[in-house]
Amino acid sequence: MKKIFKRFAAALCAGLLLTAVMVLSVSAEEVDTKLTLPSGMTIEKVQRELDDKANKLGGKEPEFASAAVGIFQGNEVLYSGYFGKTDIENNIPADENSVYEWGSISKTLIWVSAMQLWEQGRLDLDRDVREYLPDGFFQHLSYDEPITMLNLMNHNAGWQETTRPVWRTDENAIMPLGEELQAIEPAQIHRPGEVAAYSNYGAAVAGYVIECVTGQDYCEYVHQNIFEPLGMEHTALNPAHSDNEWVYDQRKKMKSYKFSMGYCIDLGNCLNYVPAYPAGAAAGTLADLMTYAQALVNDDAPLFQNPETQAMMFTGTDFYGESDIPMCAHGFWCMEYAVRTYGHTGGTTAGQANMLFDLESKTGLVVLINEPNGNAFLSDTPALVFGELSPDKYVSGTVDKAELSGYYLPARSTYRGMLKFIPYLTAVSTGNLGDIRNIGNSVYQIVDQESAMLLGIKTYPDGNTGIQQPSVDLLHDGFYLVKLCLFTVYVLLAVAAVYLLRIRHKLKKHGKWTAYNGSAVMTVGQIARLVSVLALLGTYVVYASFQGGIPVIAGAVIGIIQMLCIAICGLSAVTSCISVLSHKQEKALTVRYIMNMIGCVLPVIAILYFEMYRFWGC
Repeated sequence: MKKIFKRFAAALCAGLLLTAVMVLSVSAEEVDTKLTLPSGMTIEKVQRELDDKANKLGGKEPEFASAAVGIFQGNEVLYSGYFGKTDIENNIPADENSVYEWGSISKTLIWVSAMQLWEQGRLDLDRDVREYLPDGFFQHLSYDEPITMLNLMNHNAGWQETTRPVWRTDENAIMPLGEELQAIEPAQIHRPGEVAAYSNYGAAVAGYVIECVTGQDYCEYVHQNIFEPLGMEHTALNPAHSDNEWVYDQRKKMKSYKFSMGYCIDLGNCLNYVPAYPAGAAAGTLADLMTYAQALVNDDAPLFQNPETQAMMFTGTDFYGESDIPMCAHGFWCMEYAVRTYGHTGGTTAGQANMLFDLESKTGLVVLINEPNGNAFLSDTPALVFGELSPDKYVSGTVDKAELSGYYLPARSTYRGMLKFIPYLTAVSTGNLGDIRNIGNSVYQIVDQESAMLLGIKTYPDGNTGIQQPSVDLLHDGFYLVKLCLFTVYVLLAVAAVYLLRIRHKLKKHGKWTAYNGSAVMTVGQIARLVSVLALLGTYVVYASFQGGIPVIAGAVIGIIQMLCIAICGLSAVTSCISVLSHKQEKALTVRYIMNMIGCVLPVIAILYFEMYRFWGC
């Protein structure tokens, strides 16, 4: 009887407990789903939108791989959703154990660390970072002005993109952080503090400054001062993720995919390592990244000794035009939706990520995907949570149409070395920006139907102007069309050389070719023009193959080839010039000599201007 009674009591208690849990769960769910987000949508509606998106893009032939989406408000997680598969072939769905790469969201760990050290009086944000680094650390600086931590936070220390490989496929080939940074140091092409050009190198330097100030390995410092205090047990930071065994194993289970023209391309595990790892090597679960983001909106500021330090971290350090609208706040990007958000995006060869939060409502969003080209979950979800920036938010009364004109080149590119041609292929024409409205204080809005984005206009000390946007300025180039024409003619002359060589070959084959003074040298010049363009294409192939960099040996080979092409084209042009001046010949032959001179001089000018020969230094 006693046993029966005990079993009955246990069953009753279990039933009551289960009922209580169910009631609490339903109650919590009702509260969460009815909460209104800054966009005006409820959690329930956002969840429905995401489910509809998953159903629409999923199916037998899915149009996306996977996504992990988290929404929070203060300390409360409002929503966690996992969609798609992290391994399509083996039918492995995304879940709470899926490990995604943070990409450049990793940089925010640098800025939090820097603010912690500033709070302790160990790091001066306005002091030249060279005072913290080993003597002679930088070898390619063009200016003597100080490079401060604030310059690194605002990405305006003046560096161009590095021309050296920034990824490794062999984790055993990774060198210590300081050595890696010296190996990939790019040229400094702008005076510090003037031009914003997003820089992975500059951010990684800031991480190395943390090492030099603390005497600790940067990874170790972050674990002790950020991950461990927050209980982030499922996040790794070093290049190979070996600082967290669980993450190390889980990351190898994640595959990446690219969707193009209806096809799904399996990219494999994409285990490419970032030696300059503070700039983008972190990886972990959705829950851990949300925990970190929640700490940044917490009024108690768990990562700092004083909440005022956290408040200061989110004050503006770079602004649109002459306004007080911030673009950057100590390394965190300020993005304008219906509300102002702070955060960072990230991208690697394996996927992309986004972390955004509104400091007023404490609402935040985290999205992680395993597609390097992005997907609809990454691009569409921010507006569901934070709304769209209204075209009228910063405009009152009559709207003046902006009168911007000309072509602008992205400051984040390569302006010195054999990759100098790249920015000229990615120029922006203001005529293609759509409806641009001047809202005062050198701030403009691009209006697209019901949404808008902000731009700032900045005048630099040299008198040139730039268009400001978060992370990178666009620099006005009044001679862009001339330079583009030079590059275009350089390529077309190589194409013409192919036809001329074919014609010569056919004439010789049929015995109709008659040699004339300098014809052999002219033929060699035509070959040189063709080889030069092929070498240029080889430069880009190597650059793409080595994940955005050119190894020293490959660069040397290509550079020497271009120098030989300069010499041969120059010799061919001189030979034609001498022939014109020293011989009397038919008018048609004179025209041929003159055309050859032009055809050889223009490629030489292009090779020299675009520095296709330059492989040493930067």
